[in-house]
Amino acid sequence: VKSYAYQENNIWHGIDADLCRVIAQATLGDMEKIQMVHVPSGQVVQALENGKIDVMLSGSGYSARLETAHKVLNAGLLYYDYQYVLAPQDGSEDLADYKDKRMCLSGDSDYFRHFQDYNARYNFGIKYLTFNSFEQAREALLLKRCNLLSASGLLLYGLQNEMPQMKMRVLPIRISVQPTYATVKYGNVDLQIALKWVFNALLLAEQYGMNMQNMGYYATNDDPEVRNLLGDNPEMWRNLHLQPNWLREVITKLGNYGDIYERNLGKESEFKLQRNEGNLLKNGGTIYPLPFI
Repeated sequence: VKSYAYQENNIWHGIDADLCRVIAQATLGDMEKIQMVHVPSGQVVQALENGKIDVMLSGSGYSARLETAHKVLNAGLLYYDYQYVLAPQDGSEDLADYKDKRMCLSGDSDYFRHFQDYNARYNFGIKYLTFNSFEQAREALLLKRCNLLSASGLLLYGLQNEMPQMKMRVLPIRISVQPTYATVKYGNVDLQIALKWVFNALLLAEQYGMNMQNMGYYATNDDPEVRNLLGDNPEMWRNLHLQPNWLREVITKLGNYGDIYERNLGKESEFKLQRNEGNLLKNGGTIYPLPFI
């Protein structure tokens, strides 16, 4: 859906497309060397294992189940998402009013487990129709086999914006917090470590206030951490198998993490989604980047 990534005039747009460009600049030295691949839910592990993709971005939660199954590696936090419910536009905002209504859900997913717990805890009495994938659950909603759909907020806001004929809206009720991570193939520790420091650098750049307009100032700054981030000590990035000047190029063309978020999901986008917990600590969030020294 558009909230993650979409193609227009053969150009990819969206939060995940821009983060993919960041990875390409850092690893390959060219942010246009990207190939966006659609991976249905439930096939992420297989796609990583057989080399169909190198990195999974959109909608990738992480859990003890994945960690202990040795299936994928957590390669860094991308953004905070939240599980919500998509309901009829003219319906109630109170889930208690949907007793005996049907909820479409992907059965083998954290969304199902979280909503099952939520439904039982508050005794809402909502019934379930479960499917093998989110795509199938969405199709069932379109066919009016169910009244409600629960999933990631980014998925649901994307559906709401792209399909106004559905006459559905996202209810202002958080079922759960959904931190979303980049993931790589289990065993690919070099890429895992490199990506964690790439995403950390984007946040550090935001914390310092580096942006497209002031790179000239930071290019001559004598702060040792800034020098390391911008590649003046090239061994720091080379030890991670990354291009020393990648962050300069990214900031100049795409901006820091905050710029990328606001343009794709935040106040400069059609979605107007606030970062909340995903904001920097100094801005009221929970994120404090690690030092790069």
